[in-house]
Amino acid sequence: MLALVLALTACGGSPDSPETEIRALVAKAQTAAEERNARELRSLIAEDYIDAHGNDHKAIERLIRLHVFRNQSIHVFTRIQTIEFPEPERALVIVMAALAGRPVANADDLASLNADLYRFNLELIRQGRDDWLVKHAAWERVQLADFW
Repeated sequence: MLALVLALTACGGSPDSPETEIRALVAKAQTAAEERNARELRSLIAEDYIDAHGNDHKAIERLIRLHVFRNQSIHVFTRIQTIEFPEPERALVIVMAALAGRPVANADDLASLNADLYRFNLELIRQGRDDWLVKHAAWERVQLADFW
């Protein structure tokens, strides 16, 4: 579930800005999710990951493997609501994500699809020069009207 949360579109920001780095991370995650590449998705999770559900790094790895195993076709459509930097090495990202069994070309397609819609609140931390990892995530189901 968390891996799919990272499926954001890669656009905006200056070439080396932290926002651009985060969008690149999310684009990488989107590709990995749609290719069902659990190894690549797991590499985006911080070792000290923890969430409100009591999941740690190992538990999220298991959830990623389970989701990839259960879904033969994974397609993700996202909208980034916000990216904020409360500290230079920390980012808070709110993402609306639609998880579907077939491609979603645009938001208008969502009305005719049976997609699971979520709001994800992510905390990302910078590790190394330009490596961002997910340290914390919270998610909840939303309605189609919440997507805009």
